[in-house]
Amino acid sequence: MLSIIIVNYKVKKQLIECIDSIYRYPPNQNYEIIVIDNDEKKTIGKNLNEKFPQVKYIESSGNLGYGGGCNLGAKYSKGNVLFFLNPDTKVFDSTLNNLFNFINKNKKVGIISPLLVHSNMEPFSLQGLRKLTPLRAIFSLSFINKFFPNNPISKNYWLKDWDKKAIQEVDVVPGTAFMIYKNLFKKVEGFDKIFFLYFEEFDFCNRIKELGYQIYIEPRAKLYHEWGASTKKAKNMRKIFSQSKFYYFKKWYGVLPAIIINLLTSINKNHILIFLILLLGAFLRFYKLNEYMTLIGDQGWFYLSARDMLLTGKIPLVGITSSHTWLHQGPLWTYVVAVILWIFNFNPITPAYFTAALGVFTIFLFYKIIGEIFSKNTGFLAAALYATSPLIVINDRFAYHTTLIPFFTLLFIYFFYRWNLGKIIYLSFTIFILSVLYNLELFTSVLFLVFIAAVVYGYLKNRIWVTKIDKKIIFLSFISFIIPMFPIFLYDISNGFRQTIIFSGWVFYKSITFIGNNHLGNIFQLINYLWINYQDLMYPLSSQISLLLLLGSFGYFLIFLYKTKSNFNYFIAFTFTVLVLGVIVNKTSSGAYLPVFFPFIILITSIFFTKLLSVKSINFIVLSFFLIIVGFNSMYLIATNFYSNNNFSFKKRIESVDRIINLVKNQEYNILGRGEGSQFESYTMGYEYLLWWKRHPVSNKPQEVKIIISEDSNGIHIDNENQ
Repeated sequence: MLSIIIVNYKVKKQLIECIDSIYRYPPNQNYEIIVIDNDEKKTIGKNLNEKFPQVKYIESSGNLGYGGGCNLGAKYSKGNVLFFLNPDTKVFDSTLNNLFNFINKNKKVGIISPLLVHSNMEPFSLQGLRKLTPLRAIFSLSFINKFFPNNPISKNYWLKDWDKKAIQEVDVVPGTAFMIYKNLFKKVEGFDKIFFLYFEEFDFCNRIKELGYQIYIEPRAKLYHEWGASTKKAKNMRKIFSQSKFYYFKKWYGVLPAIIINLLTSINKNHILIFLILLLGAFLRFYKLNEYMTLIGDQGWFYLSARDMLLTGKIPLVGITSSHTWLHQGPLWTYVVAVILWIFNFNPITPAYFTAALGVFTIFLFYKIIGEIFSKNTGFLAAALYATSPLIVINDRFAYHTTLIPFFTLLFIYFFYRWNLGKIIYLSFTIFILSVLYNLELFTSVLFLVFIAAVVYGYLKNRIWVTKIDKKIIFLSFISFIIPMFPIFLYDISNGFRQTIIFSGWVFYKSITFIGNNHLGNIFQLINYLWINYQDLMYPLSSQISLLLLLGSFGYFLIFLYKTKSNFNYFIAFTFTVLVLGVIVNKTSSGAYLPVFFPFIILITSIFFTKLLSVKSINFIVLSFFLIIVGFNSMYLIATNFYSNNNFSFKKRIESVDRIINLVKNQEYNILGRGEGSQFESYTMGYEYLLWWKRHPVSNKPQEVKIIISEDSNGIHIDNENQ
């Protein structure tokens, strides 16, 4: 007797058609049909009873997986031969007879399987395999097979030379359909129930082969298969596939091979591409960083502040002064530098390594976040542009409080996006990021205006991302705002609330007084400043190409806004506009204002390139143009020593410090600045930190020996005032 066992999962239509085909083309011997219902909601029993009353219907206790369902069906079977069959299949005339006759005549045959065909009767190209070993997995299931599909190991594993007309001995047959004697099925104890789905047939066939039995595919027995009808309705297929693959190799070859194979075979073309982008981005950020790292006086201020915090235990409540000396930046960067210096024994290079590493991570975030919000292609393009943009690379190699701004701005964009989708908890994350950005650079406070405008708009339009805000979210948002701002609040209590209330009033006053006055000349000057930096951001080698990118990307983004009519896209446009207006109102050409623009410009440009690449007639030209920009920007950075003036490189500053040490000869001494910029307190602070690090600290008291430091276009000059 033949027992036909079908495991069902959410394919009612296909299951009925499958059973219909069996009754249309039944085997010559007695048979039974057993249906195991793995569906969480048991809905097919009544239909089967009405249409096929002779079918044995069994409800599983839950979704047992394919192997578990087959085991349950075998337990209830009465036949001495079992035929396991997917529900998304149809048998043809003599399919079952050919299989039964073959296995009945050949006692050394453990498993016989039909030839799987498409609806046009063409056989599936890949079916029937050699034993899956670690070596075969590496060459056949990994990216190697994608790039070199005809490598000999892969060809042998997939049996690519089999013409599908003659009977073929194999090591593994598809779990879709196969016939086996029941006593042999029991002897190997059926399917390993740990395999929920995938790779259960590999394990099962291995155990059959170990007993000395043969496995065949019989082309005269054809079976139509609607591939994936069941599995595409299951959840977490990638995770299940990966888990089953790991368990298979762990069971047969050990834990270490399983880990290695799972890692190698999980790599796809996307992984390779983002890896190459990250590799390029890392190279541009770390290459000769110890030679060309910038160490300006303001950086020295943070280094000394962090050092004093560690040595004295006194925590600073604010950071360096802004262009308006009554205002300070937040203390967050001081805290970060302090932690880095503490871990790495006060080495002045290490903060730059930290910001470079954060820059590489930001590249990956661009790929993930922009890929999620827009498309994978846009994510790749954004990551590549961010990885190689000259201005961004220089920013990431610059260990300064503004260097962190693009990273947190990107998080601000993402958290706002999630909040806009109705994920209310992201409101708290958004507010936290705004507070962090305020700590890093006061100019980013204009983003609070964007946030307030979004709340007002959401309230007026009755949007879910505002109407569903409850007391718990309000409390969490308040805490999220307070934590980064707490040191500043403590400072303000003793200093007349300069950083908060007075600053807010001052911003409002500047905005009001700006309106109505003639600032045309100043506006043109600021626009020219932004344009120069846009070229450095996108393509400094050609102003014409930069202009083309500017007009094309922002022009298309306006069309994109009109077509999509998306609240989030409007948010991007509105935020960028507010930032530009903020620069104009502030009337200051400061490099500290630029990093907050980086994510928005990269995003808008990536959307433009995505659109161009979607036009098949020009996509090769566009891709070539894009790669030229990425490649030439990378080469330009290296050729210019990352915009470093060799006279002021970190290497030159160390040499200057060594000259100072030789001049003072272990005497107590002071250092003084002369020349342009020396009026600022921070002028000599970078040298002061380096001298302390080299164990020749500058005296805090007036000394006879005074070292004069001056910097001009010819380099760094060190003189002894007494000489």
